[in-house]
Amino acid sequence: MLCLLLCAMAGWPRPAGAAMPAVQIPWLWDEAELPSWSAQDAAILHQHILLSGATARIRPRMRQPLLPAGMRVTPVLHVELSTVHPPQKLESRRALLIGAMQRAAAASNSGWVQLDMEAKPSQRLFYLSLVRDLRAALPSQIKLSVTALTWWCRAPGWLDELDADEVVPMFFRMGRDSAALRTIIEHSPALLHARCRSGSAGFSPQEAFAPQVAARYTRRYWFDQHAWKQAATVPD
Repeated sequence: MLCLLLCAMAGWPRPAGAAMPAVQIPWLWDEAELPSWSAQDAAILHQHILLSGATARIRPRMRQPLLPAGMRVTPVLHVELSTVHPPQKLESRRALLIGAMQRAAAASNSGWVQLDMEAKPSQRLFYLSLVRDLRAALPSQIKLSVTALTWWCRAPGWLDELDADEVVPMFFRMGRDSAALRTIIEHSPALLHARCRSGSAGFSPQEAFAPQVAARYTRRYWFDQHAWKQAATVPD
């Protein structure tokens, strides 16, 4: 560990076979403050867009968290498609969403921007084409991250053609199939789509997995149901 730290500080190459340390990234929604364990990275809600019926309601984050100098911020665009009043003429909202993502990217100093959007199977083709258009509309130096519902990890149609630089399966709040999905994640990860087995994933301290699960991922996003207002730690 000391060698890895000194090599990183000096800019030297890492020893052959040395593992990269995991990047731990808290998600900060409207009222969340930066947790004490986070020193370098945060994914912060930039804007919330609710598409409901014929309306589009847009609002920025309610209150900005206090951040130390040098914090790497990944702005998050949260797009909600109402299930009570499904959006009408969804295609007509494409330009709105692309513009919102471009503005979010302009606020990034991490080199990343993230789309947090759930879509029903009937909205899948729109979602896939939207992600493709977002990637094309963003500057080449900005990487596009997208969150993914856990069940998408068992549905290749969602992820095979997803034109994003990073997929972040959310291994929490998994709904009525939570028990079955947890068993797969913990004991049969080969059943998950390849983009859900390594790289990046989202976790919650309130629904913790065995340490070896998080250890598969080098970029770990963390959601806290108490908005980091209570003591909560994350695995190393």
